[in-house]
Amino acid sequence: MVSAKSKAVALLARREHSKTELRSKLLQRGYEPSEVEEAIEWTTSHQFQSDERFKLSLFRRRAPTFGDRAIAAELGQHGLGDVKSLSHDDSETQILNSEEDRAFEWIKRRQLSSLDSLFGSDSPVDQAELLVLKSKVYRGLSARGFEFVNIERAWRRILAEFKSNA
Repeated sequence: MVSAKSKAVALLARREHSKTELRSKLLQRGYEPSEVEEAIEWTTSHQFQSDERFKLSLFRRRAPTFGDRAIAAELGQHGLGDVKSLSHDDSETQILNSEEDRAFEWIKRRQLSSLDSLFGSDSPVDQAELLVLKSKVYRGLSARGFEFVNIERAWRRILAEFKSNA
């Protein structure tokens, strides 16, 4: 059987893992707890495993689609802190650091055709259709863990952008 260190490195070569996740996977594969702890300590000391890198990796993967609440819940499942503990000064995460901006981009990406059809014609905007679209956007974003205040700001920005272009 391959050593726990080798298996840990092989798992980490595929993607970042939290210590909790790595420990669980190694124990599931039948390694002794003492060998697992030694392997985790070794991978951490040799910088193969880093909970901070894992947080950033998860944030980058989830941020375009999910809000801070959903990402924080997933980090909690891995035994890590919340999204606020991520260094937003990091140049790699600077683009994704504002939940409002991410909500704005999500609305543009997912509802562009609906918004174009509402604001694209010369006729006045149908308020009933706009209200239906607004509720759809709010439901979609709140289900993905976005804060209400950021959804509201993003919605107002979208409306301002489309009204100015009309």
